[in-house]
Amino acid sequence: MKNSEKLFALLLRLALVGCSKLCYGVSWQVTPFLQAEQIFSDNITLEGAEDRQSAFVSALNPGVSLFGQSAKSLFNLNYRMQNLYNARGDGGVSVFNQLQANQSLMLIPQRFFINTRGSLSQQNTDNRRIANDNIAGAGGRVDVGTFGITPTWRTRFGNYANGLLQVNFDTLSSGADQSVFSDSINVGQQVFLNSGPEFRRVSWGLSFINTNNFRAADENNVGFQNTNGTVNVFINRQFSLIAQGGHANNSFQAARSLTNGFFYTLGAQWHPSHYYSISAGYGNNRFVTVNLSPNRRLNWVTTFRDNEVGLNTGQTWQTFLAYRKQRSNLVLRHDNDTTTTQAILMQQHSVTVDLNPDPLVNQPVRLLFNIPTLTDEVIERKLWNLSFSYLTGKSIFGVSGFLENRTFLLSPDNNEIVSGVNGFWNWQFAPRTTAFFSPGWQFIDRERGNTTDNRYDVAIGMNRVITNRLTGRLEYRHLNQISGNADNTFQENRATASLFVSF
Repeated sequence: MKNSEKLFALLLRLALVGCSKLCYGVSWQVTPFLQAEQIFSDNITLEGAEDRQSAFVSALNPGVSLFGQSAKSLFNLNYRMQNLYNARGDGGVSVFNQLQANQSLMLIPQRFFINTRGSLSQQNTDNRRIANDNIAGAGGRVDVGTFGITPTWRTRFGNYANGLLQVNFDTLSSGADQSVFSDSINVGQQVFLNSGPEFRRVSWGLSFINTNNFRAADENNVGFQNTNGTVNVFINRQFSLIAQGGHANNSFQAARSLTNGFFYTLGAQWHPSHYYSISAGYGNNRFVTVNLSPNRRLNWVTTFRDNEVGLNTGQTWQTFLAYRKQRSNLVLRHDNDTTTTQAILMQQHSVTVDLNPDPLVNQPVRLLFNIPTLTDEVIERKLWNLSFSYLTGKSIFGVSGFLENRTFLLSPDNNEIVSGVNGFWNWQFAPRTTAFFSPGWQFIDRERGNTTDNRYDVAIGMNRVITNRLTGRLEYRHLNQISGNADNTFQENRATASLFVSF
């Protein structure tokens, strides 16, 4: 049995056992569905101009959406079996399983919770020759399965302190070459202890965060650990003193030495009004934070750090800006983190879909294409994300952009910068009928070989609600990738007609 099949069986077993014992009084909604598609591609293997091959591909995708809710539990599962005939133009039948599942259980009210999650999907193995989905491309993808469980315990020590203990257990398995990209198990612990209302002139907090990524090849194991303590002394309503200290202990292979050890920061915070505040600290880890909130619609927090100890050392920025109005929403975010490709896939569950809160239901599945190549790397990322959406009476449109600077700590000659812009416009121009337009652009600049990939992707089409249970979709998509490597340059034009019926 394949790893993905084992994981799928495990997910169903856990769901059935958990619900049979704990989901009393659950209100269930079960929706079987079937999606039929006919696709024409003028470049089914995504080859260069001289080797283009056109093909018709037929798809028949049965699935089920399962949602259950009670006072103490929430369960959501979406599964689809994608059956493709003549994908890649080889005249064969291909079967792909896609699943997302989440379950939340409250075992002791306000005290003990258990959350589980899992997914099955397909993923590109190389971000140089990117396929949008399972329809086109001569290989270059593997099955990826994830499963995670998180018990959480919250407690109070009278009015003196509040505590939280959380344990994370996540697994990832794939069909990738294990000498390049390893199956892994993530085990993490988070402990937080914060002062209660009994402390009025002094507040304090303690935290311990530990994550271990155990891989098939033991020498590639990764560990992140951080212990931190903070004390705030309130001089008056506007001014307080800050003291921070802790210890960083990280373990992983890297081309440079790790900066583990003790760190400290001494500083102050000035909060003259609820509209803005500023805080700063000096030590071997230094920071300045500015918080602006001039009205209920706008919130903007920016932090500059200059750290000598821990992850993401040196000068870094973090910012979060959110501006919300009745019909529009603007979010700007910049962050720095150190992670692994396995952790990225576990967090994103490996599946993305088109603008639908219920994954896999009445939507085409898109493979992730803005993640690093599947390798056993530790990646230091600097990320910018900007998104804007606007809603009118009959339309909703939005645009999002990102810029990501990736530093590969094991192989720094593989460093790359990835940027992109994506947009969408949905217009209900007639009753039960919606037109959509979705353009996208991505640019990858790689240090190795000084190569670039410039990728354009645009889709236009129409959705029609034929009956309450039957929906039709027509789509035309154009994909164009221009690469510094001629072997990775290709174009594809695709037309898709699909019917979706729920039972």
